[in-house]
Amino acid sequence: MSKADEISALERAYTEFRDRIANLPDDAYGEVWLGEWNLSQLLAHMAGWYRQMTIALERVSRGERPSPEGVDWSDVEAWNRRFAAEAKPGRAALEDWDEAFHGYLAAAKAAPEELFGVDEERGRPRIASRLLQTAGVGHFEEHRPELEEWLARRGS
Repeated sequence: MSKADEISALERAYTEFRDRIANLPDDAYGEVWLGEWNLSQLLAHMAGWYRQMTIALERVSRGERPSPEGVDWSDVEAWNRRFAAEAKPGRAALEDWDEAFHGYLAAAKAAPEELFGVDEERGRPRIASRLLQTAGVGHFEEHRPELEEWLARRGS
């Protein structure tokens, strides 16, 4: 996939996900439905990863390693707990999520073309493609079924 195709897929996944939650009432954001999390916490979790991967995209665009010195993203559950704990209440969570996503998207758009696609020698996606898949398109795919189930249960 080209950079343009990957960014288009990211934008499409965001719009589809956002459209499902945009008109929910404020109190829906506090309903617990994803394990111990509510919608505000899910959005904070996603926003937290967007912010971290924005840093990663900016760094790899400058030719640096994705994570800053001393930062380790490997304990995903600890990061997830941290992000969820920072959740804003109600629709403020959606605004924060939107802001974080748009920063992530801007960093992806600014990244050099050569950081996207597949590295044929290594047989795997290049770094920007991996960063868009994990925190972006793949993240929407991961949480979409759970979201749809919850929305169906609540009749939304």
